[in-house]
Amino acid sequence: MDRTMTQSSRVRPWRLADMPVRVKAALIVLPTALAAVVSTGFGLWSSAGEADATRHAGRMFSASVAADELTQRLQVERIIAVSLLLPEAEVTAADFERAVQDTDRAASRFHQQRGRLDELPSSVQAVLTNVDAALTDVGTQRQRIRGEGPVSLSAVAFGYQGVVADLGNLLPTMARSGAPPLLEDAMRVSAALARAREAVGQQQVMVLQAVAANQLTPALHAEIVAARASHEEALREFDLSARSGWRSLLGRTMTGPDVLAAVRLDGVVSGTALYEPMQLPGGAQQWSRVMTTRANLLAEVQTVVNRDIATTADDLWMEQVRAAVLQGIVLIVMLALAVLTAFWVARSLVSQLSALEQGARRVANVELPGLVERLGAASDPVAAQRLTEGTGAVSVPVVGRDEVGRVANAFNLVLRSAVDATADQARSRVLVSAMITSIGRRVQALTERLLGSIDTLERDEEDPDRLARLFGVDQQATRLRRYGTNLLIVAGGGPGRSQRQPVELVDLVNAALSETEGFARVTMDRLVEAEIDARAADAVKSILAELLDNATRFSAELVRVSAGWSGRDVRILVADTGLGLPAVQLERANQLLASSELDVAITDQMGLVVVSRLAREFDISTRLTKTQPTGITAEVTVPAEYVTRLRIREYVVPGLTRPSPTAALSPREATVELPLVRSAQGALALPATPTPPGEREAVARSSWLHPGGAAGSGPPTAADPAVPDTGEATTAGRTAAGLPRRRRPAQMAGGSPARSTGSESPESSESIDPEAIRAQVAGTMRGLRAASVTPPLSTGER
Repeated sequence: MDRTMTQSSRVRPWRLADMPVRVKAALIVLPTALAAVVSTGFGLWSSAGEADATRHAGRMFSASVAADELTQRLQVERIIAVSLLLPEAEVTAADFERAVQDTDRAASRFHQQRGRLDELPSSVQAVLTNVDAALTDVGTQRQRIRGEGPVSLSAVAFGYQGVVADLGNLLPTMARSGAPPLLEDAMRVSAALARAREAVGQQQVMVLQAVAANQLTPALHAEIVAARASHEEALREFDLSARSGWRSLLGRTMTGPDVLAAVRLDGVVSGTALYEPMQLPGGAQQWSRVMTTRANLLAEVQTVVNRDIATTADDLWMEQVRAAVLQGIVLIVMLALAVLTAFWVARSLVSQLSALEQGARRVANVELPGLVERLGAASDPVAAQRLTEGTGAVSVPVVGRDEVGRVANAFNLVLRSAVDATADQARSRVLVSAMITSIGRRVQALTERLLGSIDTLERDEEDPDRLARLFGVDQQATRLRRYGTNLLIVAGGGPGRSQRQPVELVDLVNAALSETEGFARVTMDRLVEAEIDARAADAVKSILAELLDNATRFSAELVRVSAGWSGRDVRILVADTGLGLPAVQLERANQLLASSELDVAITDQMGLVVVSRLAREFDISTRLTKTQPTGITAEVTVPAEYVTRLRIREYVVPGLTRPSPTAALSPREATVELPLVRSAQGALALPATPTPPGEREAVARSSWLHPGGAAGSGPPTAADPAVPDTGEATTAGRTAAGLPRRRRPAQMAGGSPARSTGSESPESSESIDPEAIRAQVAGTMRGLRAASVTPPLSTGER
C-alpha cells in the first residue's frame, strides 16, 4: 500500500487547483486572446514579409541600376574601340584608355551594390556568374585592342555584345525573382529602354563594320535588320507598360536635329543593297555621332524611369512597414484588452491573496528576522522575557472572512508558535550565556587565588627543583586563567581592562608568551618601538596568546614573532613552519576570523572565535596566510587609534663622560629577552657643581614587567654611580637542600644606603614580582633554545 501511495505521489495528474489564481484568471480570456493573436499575427506576418520582399527588391534594383550604368560605359567603350580600328579613325588610344577607366569605375560601383545582396535566387546568381565571366573576357579583349594580339572589328563587336547582353538580362531576371507586382512592371519598362538603347548600339557598330568592309554583307545586313527590329519591339513594349508620364517624357526627349539625322541615315542604310558600299552622308563619323546621341537620349529617359522606380520602391516599403506597425498596434491593443479583462475578473480574489502574500513576506523578511536579532542581542533573561511579551504585533493582516481570511488566521497561529519557540530558544541561550559567564568568573577568581598561592610558594621556596616545578604549575594556572577569559568572551563579554596606562608592544608579547605552553619555542625578531593604548592592551595580548598557542601546538620548530609599521598601523606577524593547512581549511579559518558567529561545527576552533570577536570589537584586522615553504603566518594589524610611537628619553647629568657605544652584536651573540652583560665599571664621582640636566634617547624599562617600579629602578650593579661598595656577602647557615642562605648586607636597602636602624626583619626585604620572574624565565629559556640551535663561531664560541 505504501508503495502504491509513493508512486501516486510521484505521478500527479494535471489539476486546475495547482495553478495560481492569476493563471486561472488568464485562462478565462485565453481563447479570445488566442483568436486575436492568430488573426492579427497572420496579417502582421504577411505585412512584414511583403516589406522584406520590397526591401530586397529595392536592393536588387539598385544593383541593376549600377549594372545599367556599367552597360552604358561598355557601350561607349565599344564604339571607341570600333572607331579606333577604322582606317580613318578620329579617336586616339588616349580616348580608349579614358573610356576604359570610366568603365572600371562603373564596374567597381556595380560590385559594391552586388555585395549588399544576400539570399539571391538561383536564376539571378546564374546571371551574375555569366556577367563575371564576360567581364573577365573584356579584359582580354582590351589587351588585343591595345595591340598585344590579333584583333578584328567583328571580334571586338562580338566580345562587347556578350557582356552587354548578360548585363541587360540582369534586370528582367531580378524583376521575375519575387519583386512586388508594381515594381516588377516598372522594372520591365526600364529593361525595355535598356534593350532599345542596346539595339541602337548594335546597329551603330554593324554599320561601321560595313563601312570598314566597303560593302554590306548578308551577315551584316541581317544583324542590322535584327537590331532595328529589336529597337522597335522594345519601344512598343515601353508604350504598352510605361506610365503616361514616362511615354510623354520619351516623346519630348527623342526630338532634335541629331534624332532627325539619325532617322535619315537609318533610311540610307535600309536602302543600301547587298554587297554595295555604304554611302553615308557625312561619313562614318557623322553616323557614329548621331547614333551616339540617340542612345544617350534613351539613357536619359531610362535614368528618370529608374529614379521613379527607386522612389516607388521606397514608398511601397514604407507603406508596408506602416501597415505592419498598425497591425502590431492592433494586436497589442487587443492583448491589452484581454489582460485588462482578466485583471478585472480576478481583481477581488487576487487582491486578498496579494495582501496575504505581502504580509507573509513582510513577516518573513523584516519582522521575524528583526525579532530574532533583538532576542539574540538580549544580554539577560529579563530583557529576553520583555521582548517576548511584545511579539503580538508579528502577524499578517486578515482581510475578509472567506477562505482567504481563514488561511490568514491559520498562518498567524503557526507564526505564533514559531515566535514562541524562537523566544524560548533565546531565553535558553541567554541563560546558558549567563551560566557560562558565571562559571568563567568563578574560574577566574579561583585562578587568581591559585596564582596568589603559587606566588607565595615561589617566594618562600629555596629548592631550585621544586621552584622549577612551581614555575610549571604557575604557567599552567596562567593558561587556565586565559581559558576562563575565553569563556567570558565567547559568552558575550570581553577580556576586561587591567591596564590604565599604555603598554609597550614588547611587554605585550612577553605577557602573551607567559600564557602559552610552548613559550620556549618562540623567538622574537625585530619589534617596533610602539605602545598599545590601555583600551586595547588586554585584547591584543589575548589575540597574540591565542595565535601563539596555536602556532606552538601545530609546529615542532621555532615560532617567530615580529612587528613592523604598516602606515600608521602596527602589523604583528606570528609565523610557524608546521604542516600548515589545506587551502579549503585556510579559507574557512579566514572566514571564521572575519565573522564572529558561533557554530557547532567550529567548537574545536574556539581560539579563532575568541580572536574574531576581540578583533571585531576593537577593529583589529586578523588574517592567516601560508608560510613558504610550509607553515602558517598569522597577521594582526592594530589600527593607529590604539598605537603610539615611542620616543623614550632619560636624563643625564652633564659633565659626565658618555661611555663609548658597544660594538653591534650579531643575532647569534645576543638574545631578545636577556641582553649581553658587559663587565661592570667602577663608580663615577659626581661633579661638585652640576649643571642643568639634558636629554638623550635610551630604552626605558616597562611598568608591565616591573609594576610599582620606576623606569630606572632595578637591582643595583657595581656600575651604578650612586651605589657604594657593599663588601662581601655573608651567609646565615644552609637550607634543607644544602644551599647557602645569603644574608642581606646591612648597608643596602632597596638600592640605597642603609640607615642605622639595627637588624632588619624579613618583612623589610624587597618583594619579588612573580610576573617579572615569569617573563625573565621565559626569556632565559628562549635564549637557551636559540643558543642550542646556533652553530659555533670560528673561535669555538656560540
